[in-house]
Amino acid sequence: MSDAKQVDHLHDVYSAESVDTLAETYDAWAQDYDADMLKAGYRHPMICIGLLARHVAADAGTIVDAGVGTGLLGEWLKILGYRRVAGFDLSSGMLEVARRKGAYDDLRQAALGKRLPYEDGAFAAAVCGGVFTIAHADPSGLDELLRIVRPGGHVVLTVKDKLYEEGFETHLETLSAAGRCRLVEMTPSYLSMPNQEGQSTSRALVLQVLAG
Repeated sequence: MSDAKQVDHLHDVYSAESVDTLAETYDAWAQDYDADMLKAGYRHPMICIGLLARHVAADAGTIVDAGVGTGLLGEWLKILGYRRVAGFDLSSGMLEVARRKGAYDDLRQAALGKRLPYEDGAFAAAVCGGVFTIAHADPSGLDELLRIVRPGGHVVLTVKDKLYEEGFETHLETLSAAGRCRLVEMTPSYLSMPNQEGQSTSRALVLQVLAG
């Protein structure tokens, strides 16, 4: 895919005005997504994998990949010894590509921001790379990740700095004060796609789920 087409897709996902429009944009991008992200130097998957391996043992239980996309994380999770990996995404096109990789034991179509189709405490940990960003999931989506991860488990996620400063940090402080989670680790800001012009910075966080 040409660089111009890649920029068009990025513009479309960052300017989507509804979940349906966002899903349609990712559907159209799905077949070229992996190659485009490789060209852009996409860092979220690598950073999420590193943080998860630091805080969650491979035998801890089932990991859920929240916003699985084409399954960039799933392959690495299995390589690192995480035996059971589930995932969900709003885009059927992205899920089709992820399913072909054979790294997931369970894949479902769902959107972060609505109630997720899992029981309370179903997972040992959740990993969520590139979803808390412009025109995607708003901070309230964190509530559902905390619900579906068992107390004592971890949520590893990335957040666009602009979103962090404009509501995510405040929402996280509210959840922490209510005893829902605690911040374990936060990275310095970094460029998620250093080879793509005009990209703003993000950060990655590790949260521990509490019983509250």
